[in-house]
Amino acid sequence: MEKMTLHIKNMVCDRCEMVIETALTALGLKVDHVQLGKAEVTRQGDHPTLKEIEKEMERFNFGLIKDEDSILVEKVKTTLIQWVDSGELETDDTSLSDYLAKKLAKSYATISRIFSRKEEITIEKYFIRLKIEKAKERVEYENLSFSEIAYQLGYKNLQHLSRQFKEITGMSMSEYQKLQNPERKSLDKI
Repeated sequence: MEKMTLHIKNMVCDRCEMVIETALTALGLKVDHVQLGKAEVTRQGDHPTLKEIEKEMERFNFGLIKDEDSILVEKVKTTLIQWVDSGELETDDTSLSDYLAKKLAKSYATISRIFSRKEEITIEKYFIRLKIEKAKERVEYENLSFSEIAYQLGYKNLQHLSRQFKEITGMSMSEYQKLQNPERKSLDKI
């Protein structure tokens, strides 16, 4: 028996965790734990091979991550997705840099340098895009005022969110709300 930790890219939600667990179990692996960005498994002998696991992941639009820098980038993404989803942004005064440095146990300078090099976008811009996608979701599906959405996403005022929303989407939140088929990006495409 061999215990393995698989680092997996493009996991963004609880459903992704369920898909990964189901796919890995179907391959004959004993799944010990799955969380955003990784799965801990045990395999008997040398089957399935890493190639077979990788092929199965790609079938569901996931992928195995092998190099340390890419693993760190994926950890940044999943950590930020979890922070946005946690509902803690409204009350958390922790800076983005302090939050990531603490959660990932690395200096923010290192995290930022690697992320920017691999993703060709700064962590700050990625985080803003992530929050704008969450704002779109809340405008579309939740019965909240724009101010409530702003505060839930950690903005000190609605104007700040409104300005960033317009910069990224090209329209105001009101215009977005009126769209019949609003366009949203999946979190793995940000």
